[in-house]
Amino acid sequence: MNDAADRISKRMADLKISQADIKRATGAGKATISSWVKGDTKPSGAYATELAAYLRCNTDWLLSGIGSMTDTPTDTERVSIDHNMKGQVPVISWVAAGDWAEVMPTTLDDVIDWIPKPTHLSDRAFGLIVRGRSMWPEFKPDEIVYVEPNITPWDLKDGDLVIVQCNEDTDATFKQLVMGNGHDDMYLKPLNPDWPEQRMQPMSDCTLVGIVDSKYTRYR
Repeated sequence: MNDAADRISKRMADLKISQADIKRATGAGKATISSWVKGDTKPSGAYATELAAYLRCNTDWLLSGIGSMTDTPTDTERVSIDHNMKGQVPVISWVAAGDWAEVMPTTLDDVIDWIPKPTHLSDRAFGLIVRGRSMWPEFKPDEIVYVEPNITPWDLKDGDLVIVQCNEDTDATFKQLVMGNGHDDMYLKPLNPDWPEQRMQPMSDCTLVGIVDSKYTRYR
C-alpha cells in the first residue's frame, strides 16, 4: 500500500465500514470522505485523529505508512470505557457487539458515538446503528436502537427483539424471537415480510448478546 487511500480502504474493508459510517463517526462531509478514499486529499488535523481512531489504527501509519498499523495493548494497558459516562451510553459497531456475547472488550476505539442513557437501562447498555432492511419497516437503516445486555435466554418471551451472535459470524445480528414449545425451542426471524431470507434460524445456533429495548430518535 503506497498511499493513505489504500490504507483507508484496507481498514474499511477489514472492519466492514462504509463511507456513511465514517461520516457519522467523524462528522466530515460526504465529499471530503470521498476525496480521502479516492486519494485526492489526505485527512488532516482532528479529522485524521478521529478517522484513525475509528479505523483502529495509528494516525502515522494511516497517513504515511510509518510504523505499525496498530499498537496492541496488553490486558493491563487496555482502558475500558465508562459505560455510564455522564448519563450516556456508547454506540458501538456490530463487530464489537458480536464480541460482547463473551466478554466486554470495548474501549474508546470501539465507540462510534454517544447517546443519552434511559434511566431504566443498566450501565452495560449500548446502542447500535440499524443496517439493512431485514427489520423494516419497524426499524429503518441508520436508526439507533438501545440494547440491554443484562438478560438471560430464560427471561425471553415470544416476539422479543434480540441481538445475537451466531455460529462463526464476527458481527452481531438483529432478529425477532419466535418461541416454540418452551425455551429449548426458540427461533429467529426477520420482521420484514418481503426479506428474501425468511428461513427461521434456531436460537441454539446463536449466543444472546442483548434485547432491544427501544429506539433513539435523532432528527439532525
